[in-house]
Amino acid sequence: MAEAIIKVKNELGSDAVILQTRRVRRGGFLGIGSKVYIEVTAMNDEHKNEPGSSQPHTVIANESSLQLKAELTDIKQTLKSVSEKLSSVHTLGKFPEPFEGIHMKLMELGLKFSEATSIVEKMSQNMTPLEAMDDEKISGALKMHFYGIVKTQRVAFTVPQKIVFVGPTGVGKTTTLAKIAAMLRIKEKLPLTILTLDTYRIAAAQQLKTYADIMHMPFKVVYTPQEAEEVSSNTKESLILVDTAGRSQKDEMKIGEISAYVRAIKPEVVFLTIDATKKRSDVEDVISRFASIAPTHIILTKIDETSSILGIMTSLGASKIPLSFVTNGQNVPEDIMYADELDISTLIVKEVLAK
Repeated sequence: MAEAIIKVKNELGSDAVILQTRRVRRGGFLGIGSKVYIEVTAMNDEHKNEPGSSQPHTVIANESSLQLKAELTDIKQTLKSVSEKLSSVHTLGKFPEPFEGIHMKLMELGLKFSEATSIVEKMSQNMTPLEAMDDEKISGALKMHFYGIVKTQRVAFTVPQKIVFVGPTGVGKTTTLAKIAAMLRIKEKLPLTILTLDTYRIAAAQQLKTYADIMHMPFKVVYTPQEAEEVSSNTKESLILVDTAGRSQKDEMKIGEISAYVRAIKPEVVFLTIDATKKRSDVEDVISRFASIAPTHIILTKIDETSSILGIMTSLGASKIPLSFVTNGQNVPEDIMYADELDISTLIVKEVLAK
């Protein structure tokens, strides 16, 4: 139709009036091999009263050519869309080097486009071209930006006190609890009692019981919120560490069950245990879903198994929940440290500037 209208305008001018359009078949033999055309009947409105102008004019356009044009239009739109996406990711050289390379690396390590752009814009505006050539200056500027990216806070362990460990499946809650128990027992000489609410995995309860027996600590499995409240309320002479069953952040019903136990126990500290190997979006989802339990501190596990901590530290910082412990292995009790002992900004800078 577009091709036919162009022909009409070329032959009758822009004031032409279209009277009729229809599809017709032409050519072929007995309808076989025929082609579809668009037939447009039009006349020039401006000169319709002049002699010889009353006869309508008919033009014909081949429909196959119109289909080709439509396909070419779709291709152009697709290419335009791809080009826009590429330009948003690569910024088409928006920053001079080394800032463009830093911008790209920040996004590779888990930052959003806007976050990476904001950091690099500030750096490029505050540094002279000569300073940008100095690796130490670049490193210092990055470290300054990432300093305090996440709040760290030590828990003041005292007696009596109730501490609950929550988090998704497979993050290492039980092992982490054992590490903290050993640290408090051996270094702080605190009396401890271990409770577990994890009645779904027999191995988890047995693992904790083994640790408790080795360290000569009372151990008990509780099965209901009422029992958990009773045991925790009657234990006044020790610090209580409570292990819970791992629950997917997508399972709201199971998280609700854990929340009922936490309300019954009334702990002073609730550790949300997060796996450092997870995607940033998954970590943010975990923090959001477990917010109903009101975690007071975060423990980040498995940092020895991840290639980058930038994205996850950004998410933890945005949550405003302080990071208390970091674990970097399976050994009990060695592979755990207070988060404030970890130079987070230096680790991130090394990731960003790694060749």
